[in-house]
Amino acid sequence: MDDGISKRKEQRIEKKITQLKENQESAAIQEIIEFDKTPADLKADMDRFVIGQEQGKKIMCTAIAFHYRRLGQALKKGMAASSGDIDIALRNTITPKANIMIIGPTGCGKTFTGETASNLVGVSFVHEDMTKFSEVGYVGQNATDILVDLLLSAGGNPNVAQMGIVYFDEIDKIATETIAYKDVSGRGVQKGLLHMVDGSENTLHIGKERISLSTKHVLFIAGGAFENLDSIVKQRMVRQGLKGNWRHFLMADDLVSFGMERQLVGRFPVRVVYDQLTTQDLKNIMINSQGSALLAYRNDLLAWGIDLEFTDDALTEVARRAEQEGTGARGLISIIHRVLLEDMYRLPGNFTGEFVVDHNYVKERLG
Repeated sequence: MDDGISKRKEQRIEKKITQLKENQESAAIQEIIEFDKTPADLKADMDRFVIGQEQGKKIMCTAIAFHYRRLGQALKKGMAASSGDIDIALRNTITPKANIMIIGPTGCGKTFTGETASNLVGVSFVHEDMTKFSEVGYVGQNATDILVDLLLSAGGNPNVAQMGIVYFDEIDKIATETIAYKDVSGRGVQKGLLHMVDGSENTLHIGKERISLSTKHVLFIAGGAFENLDSIVKQRMVRQGLKGNWRHFLMADDLVSFGMERQLVGRFPVRVVYDQLTTQDLKNIMINSQGSALLAYRNDLLAWGIDLEFTDDALTEVARRAEQEGTGARGLISIIHRVLLEDMYRLPGNFTGEFVVDHNYVKERLG
């Protein structure tokens, strides 16, 4: 039996793949052109997933809504001027870009906000962990891999990719350290990101294929804990005779003093400071967020006919433990899993109906 694909079938497959890519591109372009959510609309949508961080979400949603509204309107004009040629429209479209830097402790929702925003706008999203980078790359790779990841997230379509969002996680970990035993400074990594963040034309070599990918329209979001940054700001405030919440007085100079390159800081003009999540914030996340870990576990058990309910004081105890561990919202998954592990093992197939977890049960399971 001949398992080979005939030339005719091969051509049909290639035609189908091309058509699918064109349809994906057309849908993505149309979504951006028709984007009309106001900052308030975007925040209202985001509130369903991201709980707390009210001021931070306002700043984020304003920057993102204006970026994509601005890009959409410019593309609409560019498409009209180029008779619908998206390549020409994207190449000729010039819009100002306000990249975003989010500063806040672990688990406060920095990454989740960026990812949620990309879903709400309908664009590709890439999460890059900056702790993997060094001046010579990581495991033989370098900053170009960010572009490859972006291309993959866009289904291999460079036009779709260049309208996406790239999130640099733990950007503070590539800050330059002045201590003597530091092996590799982060200066080279920061400088390596400059052109990409600013908006550059890039050529990716993938096998025999050469793919052009511009970052001119990519929105970059950088997030980091920036531990002790508050001390740097407060010391400057004392010298300058300023009083108030340090978050309101954060300047580029403070990030430079922390170890960030001034040129790179300048590429992130929108700066947001997120707060440490309180016990009440964490409790609200479990109750109200559509991305809640508790909701996921509840749905999992419901598939086995088990109706999981946590009492109010049980939720408070879980939230208190998460705050105590200092891992923020992502710590909720670990704690809920520890509480429910034995029940998740023994109940499916042996029990149906309501299963209530109270305060004492949580304390007993967590010790």
